[in-house]
Amino acid sequence: MWWILILIISIFLIRFFYTRNKQAQKIAREGGMLHKYRTLIEIISSGDSRVKIYKVTSDSVLLGLSNIGGSTMFYLTQTFGHISVQWKVDSPILGKQSLEWDFDEYLDQEKMFEKINNDITKYQNNMMTAKGFPEL
Repeated sequence: MWWILILIISIFLIRFFYTRNKQAQKIAREGGMLHKYRTLIEIISSGDSRVKIYKVTSDSVLLGLSNIGGSTMFYLTQTFGHISVQWKVDSPILGKQSLEWDFDEYLDQEKMFEKINNDITKYQNNMMTAKGFPEL
């Protein structure tokens, strides 16, 4: 009985790593993460000249800015036909905040950023209003 469970888990793991490896090869054929998501990275980076790329892997990019006043980071992760974008802020004044989006990997990157930017703006307005600050 146990051998059936071990066999099923083994098959699942082998299939997962095989599919993940195929995805990494596909991204590499498309020029890598920095090339494939160049437009989105450039738009995010254009918001502040201090934005830098902290880490690049075969299926992810970490970019943002970090200083004594906190950090704002964007995590772009390719996931089986989708791009996951996470926005994480760690501020001594406002605390930790985060939002996440999931887009089709071939969606227009300017539209991706438009959605991200609109959602962040709404989130920050709601947060400021809740804390008693006037809306931006």
